[in-house]
Amino acid sequence: MATKSDDVPTLLARAARSHRTLSASLLAPLGLHPGQDALLRCLWTTDGQTQSDLVEQLGVEAPTVTKMVHRLEAGGFVRRRPHPTDRRATQVWLTASGRAIRSDVQKVRTRINRRLLGGLSPRQQATLVSLLGKVDANLGDD
Repeated sequence: MATKSDDVPTLLARAARSHRTLSASLLAPLGLHPGQDALLRCLWTTDGQTQSDLVEQLGVEAPTVTKMVHRLEAGGFVRRRPHPTDRRATQVWLTASGRAIRSDVQKVRTRINRRLLGGLSPRQQATLVSLLGKVDANLGDD
């Protein structure tokens, strides 16, 4: 059955909600909420980033990152320190627990990707990635 173009926003919202629900259920046993895994991945790439760097990389608002960092800090995954040369900035650093959880988070991401892409051929997967990139660009900031 063909999807009417006016159903696309509903389908996209439903898929995003289903993804978030699955992510929440798989991340909860690790002590994480959806989105926090993305912030940790940024730090696994480059530890000690400022919160403003994380805002830019994650494409979210500053209060969202602040809340995530506070929760991750309360969970023992990160710690904040003043930037050594910029008094206005705070750096976020991984703790030993934040580094240790990396393989568990990667396993969760693999599991989510398998569910998300299940039943799609490699060609369909590539098409989906391309189309979602275009949709994101269409909806992005002007």
